[in-house]
Amino acid sequence: MSEPRSIRSESPEGTEGPHHDGDRPPPRKRQRVRLSCLECRRRKLSCDPAPRSSASMRPAPAWRPPNKLGLPPTALAGLDARLSLPSTGGESPFFRKDIRETDRIRRLELEVAQLKNLLSKQISFDGSTIQDRSPPDDHPKSEAGQEREVAIPPFLQTQETCADSQELRFFRGSSWKTRYFGPHSAFLAFQELHGLCPFMKETSEEWLRPLHIHQTKDRRKGAEERERKFHEPDFELESLLPSKEGTDSLVNIYLDQFEQVHRIVHIPSFRRDYARFWLPSETRNAAFTALVLSILAISSCLGAHLPHKFEKMVSSSHVTAIRWVEAVDKWQESQSQKHRRLIHYQVACLVYLAKRINTVKKKRFWKNASAMTQDAISVGLHREPSHMSKNKISPFNQEMRRRIWATIQSYDLQASFDHGLPSILTSLHYDINPPRNIDDDEFDEDTKELPPSHPPTEYTFSSYQNISRQSLPLRLELSRVLTGPPEELDYERVIRYTNEISQEIDSLPSWDVSSDPSSSSTAVLKKPLIAYTLLHIQLRQYIIPLHQPFLRLRKQNSKYQYSEIIYYNAARDMVLLNDRLFQLGIRTLNFLREDSLTLAINLASVTMLQPRGSTNMIMINSQHTLQLLEKCLAMKEDRILRCGNDEPWGYSIMCAAKGLIEAHLGTKTPEAAKAASAESASGGVGQPPLGEPFVRSKSVTPFPPSSSQQGPGQQVEVPGTPWWLPNAGDPSVLAQIQPLNPEFSLETLGFNLNELWATGNFDWDAMMS
Repeated sequence: MSEPRSIRSESPEGTEGPHHDGDRPPPRKRQRVRLSCLECRRRKLSCDPAPRSSASMRPAPAWRPPNKLGLPPTALAGLDARLSLPSTGGESPFFRKDIRETDRIRRLELEVAQLKNLLSKQISFDGSTIQDRSPPDDHPKSEAGQEREVAIPPFLQTQETCADSQELRFFRGSSWKTRYFGPHSAFLAFQELHGLCPFMKETSEEWLRPLHIHQTKDRRKGAEERERKFHEPDFELESLLPSKEGTDSLVNIYLDQFEQVHRIVHIPSFRRDYARFWLPSETRNAAFTALVLSILAISSCLGAHLPHKFEKMVSSSHVTAIRWVEAVDKWQESQSQKHRRLIHYQVACLVYLAKRINTVKKKRFWKNASAMTQDAISVGLHREPSHMSKNKISPFNQEMRRRIWATIQSYDLQASFDHGLPSILTSLHYDINPPRNIDDDEFDEDTKELPPSHPPTEYTFSSYQNISRQSLPLRLELSRVLTGPPEELDYERVIRYTNEISQEIDSLPSWDVSSDPSSSSTAVLKKPLIAYTLLHIQLRQYIIPLHQPFLRLRKQNSKYQYSEIIYYNAARDMVLLNDRLFQLGIRTLNFLREDSLTLAINLASVTMLQPRGSTNMIMINSQHTLQLLEKCLAMKEDRILRCGNDEPWGYSIMCAAKGLIEAHLGTKTPEAAKAASAESASGGVGQPPLGEPFVRSKSVTPFPPSSSQQGPGQQVEVPGTPWWLPNAGDPSVLAQIQPLNPEFSLETLGFNLNELWATGNFDWDAMMS
């Protein structure tokens, strides 16, 4: 049997198998000449071995493979040209293996690096399209020339936003239909998104309109419908209107007193609309009817005539005012919060004022005032309206926005002080200018430019709001300190705040109280004493809570004696200021504030801290303190008789405080003081000794006397008596002073004093509930 031959197998590449004889190296594979060009080998296509030029070696454009990378044609054309082998003439480059492979590898590495750099610069929007953003030098130009750059859509272009030009804010709308959003609101984020609105607009025109998707909201029709409803009457509100004579009287009381401090209506415009309101041929729109009812609710108790008629425990005037307030409140709830006008904000301010005057839900005063402030901020009343174009907010509406904001601001600060709760105004940034010191007849709805403001020494109906703005930063700081988080208020800061309050008081102007009714076209007599009194009181009231914590430290350290004196003087001066208005028949501040109750308690508190027999200033003026308490009782009594009240605690506490002071001073025995207190609350109090002059300290805030009050026929004033107090040496003045009502009795109003002052059953929680 023949010896088996070793079978030699070759690999596809021509190499030998694993079996071979001995250590003999495997035979070398024959090098085959490559006749196809590199371009055809790369594309795996058949190739004609005949020599051809580099241009003919490129495949025709008709069968060029698709570009899967999304690169421009110019980039692949340059790549093909760089990958093609150059021609060397007679010598064939295919046999120069080493040089050829080395150059090929070098070129491929270079191309890979260029492709990586090219791909890293591409931006894909939807994952399939890649834009070519490489430098133009890297791509050869086409034969037709350089291609045009693709135009950038408008919604992709850089746009200037409000954040680039001014403060971040979003103030939208016109007139009183404005909305204000802070810098972090979603609406401002939409505005900061470049191209959002143009993109949505183009998308709607290109895609939604062909599908016949139209907007179903007709803005013009909606505006016409709102205008029609605004001019429609409300017969339910009209049924509550009294006669024209009674309405005229109450409207004049409001314009004559309350518009001197809180500017809510434009008097000439209101009188014009009010005259048209009573014409039989004119239709009464519901908004103006609600405005008139709100004014009547404010003046109802102030214009009540004696003798008062009572329904159970409240006066008939008070019952009527409550009915008007409830009707207007119901109308307000049905109004749109988006499409509002000036009259809607006026009605809101008047209704809040009517609730304070008639003591309707007094525990909600702070909450209601804060809600009004937030509503005003949401429409941008705290921002200067002149920042917007004049065609959006007219000069008339600009000034009315300043007045309405000043009124709401005053409401909020006073409610914050009365309740001892913080105000949102202490942390609010505002840049609105104060109302101008001008009268209403100096501008109207057609005014193109507002007149300049008069100097502070010239009194106008807007003087209070204009001058009150000067002390607003200090009052906001004091409100933040007194109602904010607990902090250590050292005595040095208290003294500094007191000095700043005194400086603000000294800077207040003094006006001549005499005025000529014919000098005003509004036919309303100017009463600067109302604005003067409120400007003083709203500053002095902060002295009492500042020094109150240091009153009891007087026995430990004599330096706190200053707190006792400044505390007593502040309370005394505020009582005298309110009493001066009361003697003139002006009950504006007596019904608007609770000074008669709080000041009586403050005077009693500081007097009770003094030891009996002391010779300090407070004890020397103790008789004057009792007279001040009697003045407070007279003002409180007048308010109860005119309004009626289901809260007997205020007046009864004031009677008890007076009896307590009399027992402490030794003017009456404890038994006699108790009997006098019970008699004051139940049977009436006697008249004060009007013929005796008041004992007043020279530290009373000086007021320059008016020229009209020092005529040749007048008596010389008693030394130490300010010009705005009645001269006790003039008998003709004593007849004008309103004495305490001897017939006043809480029991006639349905109150049982045994239940109020019963021993062991006095519940302070029940009193405050």
